[in-house]
Amino acid sequence: MTPELHRVLFVCTYNSVRSPMAAAILNAATGDHYQAESAGIFPSPVDLGVVAVMKEKGIDLSRHHPRSLGSCSDTLYGTVVFLSPSVHVHAYRLPPAGEVITLNIPVPGMSGADGLDGYRQLCRTLADAIAACFPDAEIGDLHYSDDI
Repeated sequence: MTPELHRVLFVCTYNSVRSPMAAAILNAATGDHYQAESAGIFPSPVDLGVVAVMKEKGIDLSRHHPRSLGSCSDTLYGTVVFLSPSVHVHAYRLPPAGEVITLNIPVPGMSGADGLDGYRQLCRTLADAIAACFPDAEIGDLHYSDDI
């Protein structure tokens, strides 16, 4: 019998930068413990910087479809992670979760020769936060790498 996956929802403002990246990082972790999804308060198309940086890590987010927080209102999640305090105020739109985590992870500025250094740092920041929140998720090189 296969154990049931722990469902995790990552929420940010637009579901275009932080939350899709966070869900992809947790889903790419080794092991079969989690099923991560993402949503936003005001869904917008995925940021191309996110697509480029995640592609460097072997994760394809080019087909990411933004979702509204309201579209998740019928789903029970074991954990909901709000990626900023400003989106946590929208928690009332969701059914109660087993655990609610609020982080304060800002959207990166563009930097570096290719404009992607901020996204690379965000990837590391999210991987570190995910490793702290979900210690049994083996994040691998997304957690510590500066080699991109």
